[in-house]
Amino acid sequence: MEEKGSFLKGALILSIAGAISKLLGAIYRIPLGRLLGGEGMGLYQMAYPIYTTILALATAGVPVAISVLVSRNETRGFSGDSKKLFRVSMLVLFVLGLLLSILVIQCAPFLATTVLKQPRAYWPIVAVAPAIFFASLMSVYRGYFQGHQDMTPTAVSQVVEQLCRVTAVLILAFWLFPRGLEYAAAGATFGAVVGGIAGLIVLMVFYSRFEKRHPRDQILQYSGTPSSQLAREMIRLAIPVSFGAVVFPLVQVLDAVIVPSRLMDIGYSTSQATALYGYLSGMAAVLISLPTIFTISISTSLVPAISEAKAQKKRALVNNRLNYGMRAGMIISFPCAVGLYVLAAEICDLLYNAPEAGVPLEPLAFSCIMLAAFQLSSAGLQGIGRPEIGMRNLIITGAIKVFFNYTLTAIPALNIKGAAIGTVLAFLIGSLLNLIALQRLTGVRYEIGRMIKIGLIAILMGIAVHFAYIFIAAYDIHTYIATLLAITLGVIIYGIGLMLVKEFDIDMIKRIVS
Repeated sequence: MEEKGSFLKGALILSIAGAISKLLGAIYRIPLGRLLGGEGMGLYQMAYPIYTTILALATAGVPVAISVLVSRNETRGFSGDSKKLFRVSMLVLFVLGLLLSILVIQCAPFLATTVLKQPRAYWPIVAVAPAIFFASLMSVYRGYFQGHQDMTPTAVSQVVEQLCRVTAVLILAFWLFPRGLEYAAAGATFGAVVGGIAGLIVLMVFYSRFEKRHPRDQILQYSGTPSSQLAREMIRLAIPVSFGAVVFPLVQVLDAVIVPSRLMDIGYSTSQATALYGYLSGMAAVLISLPTIFTISISTSLVPAISEAKAQKKRALVNNRLNYGMRAGMIISFPCAVGLYVLAAEICDLLYNAPEAGVPLEPLAFSCIMLAAFQLSSAGLQGIGRPEIGMRNLIITGAIKVFFNYTLTAIPALNIKGAAIGTVLAFLIGSLLNLIALQRLTGVRYEIGRMIKIGLIAILMGIAVHFAYIFIAAYDIHTYIATLLAITLGVIIYGIGLMLVKEFDIDMIKRIVS
């Protein structure tokens, strides 16, 4: 019970930090957009994908790899190896981060003029490049703490990093605006550097406190594994995750080309196709991403927990933790999927004043479940030291998504719904591939009966929400209020349903907060 509480508490801490960071990341774009306008935001957005893509390649897999190895070493009693791994990883990422930052700065003229065909993107690219260095160092600290199943340093550093980044973005953009749009945009991108420095300082403080709790003169156990071998193992585990992290952004770029083009092939004008794609990617997909704040946090906590259980050679514990993570993820994703499906147009009207976005949101809503299953099963594969399987399946998923989007979007009866359905089908296949591989490698027996039970409660909630909205709206109450009241009722019904079937109770809450 205590292990479950620790696992859930870590997931909760990361979920709260992720929610705060995402909220800050969404809010600051409103004043920034008002200041820079469309052209200035274009310059800002040209530089940022370059930074995020390189950063994903360099560091996305590092925290996962380090957390797996540290968890494994600590379980075996080799605390000395954990410290050695931390030092060698810090050296590798220091050099790699520095080289990549310099490389981006050196290539900035080529990227701006030749690739982006916008010379004024030069300064925004240069300004954001040093952030790669600081983010690389942060990834080592975060992986080390996660390996000890301490999620607080990662969570606190994420919030501080985002808070400082947002503050710096707005101050620097406003301060440099009189000099020209390109300099204001550069000031905005430099916010990532300020945030990176702040986040790194926070992690260094946490590490200093960690070291004081574990004095240097204590006797550390070593396995005799050379530092070079530890570094190679870290890189071996990190590379598949890092490459996998780049797949989805690249698929999104392809979607931006394919979906509008296929819509125009079946008779939509350029403006209509652009608007429909905006409804899908700029509105519906944003709502789908909200539950992932929690499922990603659960996945992050799941990796070291599975790694620890595997190192102890406790198959039953691996089984329990995998199922516990899956169940926690489905408790969140099932009601989100049903709620977004039932009130698709109403929610889009409430948030965006664009009920038309509900058209692609209806089928896309079910990707909440598929994405959660994919993320959690990938975390399980990472935890048992087989991240390359998850990466391979992600590539397959991306290829299937491109194929379905190209094919289904061109069916007139489906149009933009085709792209949404393609996303759901692709992640359904990807999730099944992951789950089958995980079962083959661990022998886990999935708790399908409990999943069905949670799903039925979510469906009953959806039916109640649907009729509640109709009933409330019939009294000539504003649709916004009717939507909020129906959602509130749905949350209450779902919560009561979970408690009645004992899938969520007071003991679970106590384990989370204890």
